[in-house]
Amino acid sequence: MRIVIVGAGRAGFDISRILSGEDHDVILIDKDPEALRAAGEQLDVMTVVGNGASARTLEEVDIKSVDIILAVTENDELNMIACMTAKQCGVPMTVARVRNSDYTSSHPYLLSYSKYGIDLIVNPEHLAAQEIFRLLEVPMATDMEYFHDGKLSLIGLKVTEELAIAGHRISDLNLETLTIVAIIRDGKALIPSGNTKLLPQDRIFVLGETKGFHNLNELIKMKTPHFRRIVIAGGGLITQYLLKLLREKKNNLEVKIIDPRVELCRTLAGELKGCSIICADPTKKEVLEEEDIGPGDIFLSLQGVENLDLIASLLARKAGVEEIICEIGREDYIPLAETIGVTATITPRILLTNTMLKLVRKSNIVSINLLQSGDAEIIEVIPTEHSPATQKSLRELDLPPGIVIGSILHQGRIIVPRGDTIIHPHDHVIIFALKSVVPVVEKLFDKK
Repeated sequence: MRIVIVGAGRAGFDISRILSGEDHDVILIDKDPEALRAAGEQLDVMTVVGNGASARTLEEVDIKSVDIILAVTENDELNMIACMTAKQCGVPMTVARVRNSDYTSSHPYLLSYSKYGIDLIVNPEHLAAQEIFRLLEVPMATDMEYFHDGKLSLIGLKVTEELAIAGHRISDLNLETLTIVAIIRDGKALIPSGNTKLLPQDRIFVLGETKGFHNLNELIKMKTPHFRRIVIAGGGLITQYLLKLLREKKNNLEVKIIDPRVELCRTLAGELKGCSIICADPTKKEVLEEEDIGPGDIFLSLQGVENLDLIASLLARKAGVEEIICEIGREDYIPLAETIGVTATITPRILLTNTMLKLVRKSNIVSINLLQSGDAEIIEVIPTEHSPATQKSLRELDLPPGIVIGSILHQGRIIVPRGDTIIHPHDHVIIFALKSVVPVVEKLFDKK
């Protein structure tokens, strides 16, 4: 597939790295020669210095032969115009990264973007707010995702000394309705077997039917804590989107926002009803003490600057907060966040990358999520007629190490797979795979 990516920032670089590694023909466009030089040295991509919204630049890369354009610069307007221009040149799929909610609201005067050439608008801050909202539904979770139209839940959980599962092999846990499908250990993804022992500091990913699953009792055998209030450090876009979701779902927890920007606080006070706005610096210990931050709170640090978010999270942990969700822009800071007591981290760029990947994979792949380690994927796939995966039982398929079938939705019924399970065409299958064996998954679930 021939793919143009406009924008060589972190998001554009990540998407280019993954897609070029899968043998796609990737063309990366940016105005900044230095950003392109770094990409050209590290990636197998064609780089073009220029304005990705310019018809002249797009003509240089033979835009009429391109299958998809992904415009992911920091400039919303540039992304939108790049997609509109590409569509006019006949590009089948155009995707724009757009952060400004003024362009995506339900206002009656708003342009119909599909009519003007933008097939999909992706907002990483809105994706982050959705992710946080899911995490709030399941206290103690480090990750939360839904599959099969919400019928199946994937929950991440950190193994601590206090949990009964610590030190035990997966086969000894006798899990009947849950499947441990992946482990992050020392920053690397591990696809486990029944003999894998769960160690303290592991982050495990558990798959199970959503109904009755969220309490995690079968696995952790302890009550989840009760919270009275959500305290948010930072009143930016993620916070604003999150508050809309909370209002829509009628979440009854008290909400308090702490942000040092006076003008933003005034704006928020006028627009957001039912929550307290505190104009102060959440990275100062005395501010958190004055607001009585403590064990009954869920603390969200969404300031958009790693060092500020980490400091605020550390202070919240010192104050006794048990549930802390922190925005992290760089994956290499995630282990640091965990060492200071952060429960879960949110990286909007990874969420954006996940969404983009879903568009360029084979049509029978429904969704893709990268684990934050970056070296494994969660894939929801629908087997095609006569695909190799439907010809034998799982045991007979002799799957290579690095692949585990987590769950199967067959005729509306969720199946926890075993060795004698047979996958049928049109089932929905959740697979966990190391990046190195993803091509094997695609071959197994596609036509012969």
